[in-house]
Amino acid sequence: MKIVAFGIHPDDVELACGGTVVLAVRAGHHVAVVDLSPGASSSNGTPEERSAEAREAARIMGVGQRYDLGLPDTRIQSESDEQTSAVVSCVRSERPDLVLLPSSDDPHPDHGCGGRLIERALYLSGVHGYARGEPAWRVPHVIVYPGRADFDPDIVFDITSSFDVKVKAILAHTTQFVPGEGRASTPLNSPDFVGFVEARARTHGRRIGVRFGEAFRSARPVALSDFRLFGG
Repeated sequence: MKIVAFGIHPDDVELACGGTVVLAVRAGHHVAVVDLSPGASSSNGTPEERSAEAREAARIMGVGQRYDLGLPDTRIQSESDEQTSAVVSCVRSERPDLVLLPSSDDPHPDHGCGGRLIERALYLSGVHGYARGEPAWRVPHVIVYPGRADFDPDIVFDITSSFDVKVKAILAHTTQFVPGEGRASTPLNSPDFVGFVEARARTHGRRIGVRFGEAFRSARPVALSDFRLFGG
């Protein structure tokens, strides 16, 4: 299976679904991480530093392919034709079987608009008349991960075996999560932040009776023709 995990900025995938990405890589699936923006407007870290950190986080998760689309940080627009075209071209080039994308219900303007932008691009990617020079591709499966605002999930992955790797990948983004001389103090580099990440993972894990979990909503109805999903 080919999987694309979209993030708005570097570190979004690690925070929200890094454990699931690690599970997919371990299972032998091809996983690409695509960041819409390099995060140039972050409180800490230059674009060059953030790019290097993103590469290191990808290495820790075992992801062989990671790139950013170069969309403007703080100016992600869900209705932008240019930005939509960039995401559609990415989807059609990757031709994934499964896409992981951020929820559009997020108070961060880039995250909310970015989620809607990706949703729009996923639809248009399957429209043959859109950008006719590229073969259309309709992604068969799409699941949505939460941002700052949590939600009641349809799907929870058991990430107990990959949680430690998830945390290492998060902390690879040193400029964002590790306080240091000359760095602005932010909620991300507070001493309690990793504890919040763990608390969310424990909350979702408890829903399915495991130690740590990551939550998703299905963007579409799940088609079944037998009862194997339920162990039958």
